[in-house]
Amino acid sequence: MNHAFKLLDHCMQHQKSLECFPCFNYLILLLGSDYGDYLDPNSRWSLLKYRMSPSPTYSLADVLAVAQMHPFYCSAQYPPDEDAIQGAREEAAQKFEQFDLKAWPPLLKSDLYTVIERLINDTDPRNTYRYNVYTSVTGGGGGVSKPLFFATDALENRRHRALFGEFLKKIGIIERGDWVLSTHHGGSLYRSLDLTLEILENAGATVLAAGHQCPPPTVVQLLQDFNVNVLAGDSSQIISIVQQISTMSDMKKRIKIKKVIYTSEGLSIIQRAQIYEVLGPVIIYSILGGAEAGPYGASSPFLVDFDPETNCNDFIIDTRMTAIEVFPLSCTAGESGWIAEPLPDGETGVIAQTVLTRLRHPVIRYITGDIGSLHSLPHKAVGRIAKHDLRHYRVLRLQGRDHRFSFMWDGCDFQFDKLNKILSDPQSGVLLWQVILDKMQPSQEISLEIRLLSGQSSGDTVHLQTLLELLKACLDVSVSNEHKVKVAFVNDVLGFELSETGRKVIRFVDHSS
Repeated sequence: MNHAFKLLDHCMQHQKSLECFPCFNYLILLLGSDYGDYLDPNSRWSLLKYRMSPSPTYSLADVLAVAQMHPFYCSAQYPPDEDAIQGAREEAAQKFEQFDLKAWPPLLKSDLYTVIERLINDTDPRNTYRYNVYTSVTGGGGGVSKPLFFATDALENRRHRALFGEFLKKIGIIERGDWVLSTHHGGSLYRSLDLTLEILENAGATVLAAGHQCPPPTVVQLLQDFNVNVLAGDSSQIISIVQQISTMSDMKKRIKIKKVIYTSEGLSIIQRAQIYEVLGPVIIYSILGGAEAGPYGASSPFLVDFDPETNCNDFIIDTRMTAIEVFPLSCTAGESGWIAEPLPDGETGVIAQTVLTRLRHPVIRYITGDIGSLHSLPHKAVGRIAKHDLRHYRVLRLQGRDHRFSFMWDGCDFQFDKLNKILSDPQSGVLLWQVILDKMQPSQEISLEIRLLSGQSSGDTVHLQTLLELLKACLDVSVSNEHKVKVAFVNDVLGFELSETGRKVIRFVDHSS
């Protein structure tokens, strides 16, 4: 027995897994949580470990076993209760079968609307979907889809937040002594603020909850009053605060921001340049997540590369928390039950995720609406990550939301990516932008408005005229339709139409129907 203890301690000290020592699995169970994390999560012993103490992650076998009984994936009226979940896990462990994720069709947001609405409105005592759940909604921001309500087991959610906070600490985003001010949105069923605060606290930071309703001048004052060194918010909020700081030259010298942590849409080259110009040589980090899966990725310039020419963002993911697959762009999302073969590493496609931190209401092969690719860790990250974590970490290269759709205006079909190319060009000087279709009165013609937040001086008329000419050419503006086109420059993020939940700048808004 003493030899066994020595072996366990040796493996922990040298950050080695015990999967190659199955004879010690039962001993690990007896020793408790200090050694429990060294179990193979896909072995039958992980089930026994769970029965002794709750786990922040679950094996793929457990998640799929529960999903087979859940209304998201079958005709069951209600989700399974605790006894049914326990029974499914025990049965799965006894079969010793290899559970094949590829046998499951991708899950679309549209698939969930009907079943979630039914479960939320059903107050029958047998309906466990309503029991002790953490509730949230997706933030919207696409302009073409309504927010999706989502419920997660409350305790699973807390354990996930603790685990992800530890992940942020491991990869160096949060360090001892960090003070973070968050301007994320909270309220109206949206939980971005409390999510951010809790995971950063779990990572070791002290946090200040400014929230989205705190005016930019007040935020700047708080940054000074509390000697805040980390500013957190979604990308549009970050730009709004930076813009405010740039107008307060006396306050600018007293701001001590060293880090910026943004969420939601990625920062463009011009946005990053604006941040550096105003705040100096700060370190820009990012966190990736959503209501459906919680937080699951983080970006650090010390671990991943940033190529300003591609405008992509690389995120570190832990495959013990979430399994990411990439499907071909040609997949027809409208077909029910279609089975897709994942693409190999390096190839770009539609991102799907299977969440290993959620068991009661499983999320399997969920299409996130993002486009990207999977990659191995770059060499520069290897020396900064603990050896026992290395084999579990991957890079998710995110290219952004799936904006392949087009919009009709003035009898023509306009590709969204062509407009995006003009307004995302660093030479444009555009920080944020929005396209709005509306109905003119009394003619009922469809108008097209483009709202822009520019980082350029308002007096640079030559630059602005060049930008306007590019937009007119892209939209085929002529004498016959120019009365239906408007380009408006706004002073801050409040000049845009924002999503009701996440308070994000919606890229495409259609009021014409």
